[in-house]
Amino acid sequence: MTRQELCSTIAAVLLLAATAAARQSSAPRSSEIAAFMGTWVFTMTNPQGAQETVKIWDKGGAAAATVQAGRFPPLHVAGMLYDGDMFVLTVTRFENGKPIRAVISLTRDGETMKMAQMLEFSETIKRGTGKKQEG
Repeated sequence: MTRQELCSTIAAVLLLAATAAARQSSAPRSSEIAAFMGTWVFTMTNPQGAQETVKIWDKGGAAAATVQAGRFPPLHVAGMLYDGDMFVLTVTRFENGKPIRAVISLTRDGETMKMAQMLEFSETIKRGTGKKQEG
């Protein structure tokens, strides 16, 4: 994939996720995303060895979630979209004090979950694989 194709793909995903999140009046029902519920710790390949934690729980029958990078405080997920085998989250991160949007796609792979994270203004897709934490 060329650099221009990658940028176009990322822009399309960001637009799609933002549009879907804006249209969605409520979070998916917890029962719809049961396979994604829990605390997942991801070891990222980009940047190598970084850690991300995604927590997904039931809040009155609807899904709620946070995303946490390393030791930074967890950020509440602003938008959620469930589409078959993919759960997409949108969150606003802060880099150098400036807000940037992030779109995170989660897919189950047996006992593990895969994450692909696209940050606004970045040509890099951050990837990681995680396991559900006990308790």
